[in-house]
Amino acid sequence: EMLPSGPHWMSQIIHTLHSTKLPIILYWCNPLECISTILKHPFFHDQMDFTPCKVYSTVKKVCHVYMEWMTGDDAWNMQSVLPQGATLLGTILSSDKTNISTLTGDCIMHPLLISLANIHMNT
Repeated sequence: EMLPSGPHWMSQIIHTLHSTKLPIILYWCNPLECISTILKHPFFHDQMDFTPCKVYSTVKKVCHVYMEWMTGDDAWNMQSVLPQGATLLGTILSSDKTNISTLTGDCIMHPLLISLANIHMNT
């Protein structure tokens, strides 16, 4: 179809020494494929910064303004030690326990979400 394809899902049964009602199944996608999918998605076209910059409130550069991740000192410092032509991708990982009750028999999952700090906050 017209939608871009995403990363492929994989799964693996996790064997434990403890008995469980149902098998424990780990589902995952290759994190590099996930990041590649984010970078290629048309929604994020012109919504990412790939070069750190310093923003000041006045011409005298007295007050440094921190608006996005790439305006921060850490991004600036990390980029300065990368080889010429390389760029910084700030990877954000987040996880939280989630209860899934509809059609699953009250299962619990712990999703790991991935995103990029390079994406503008207002996107």
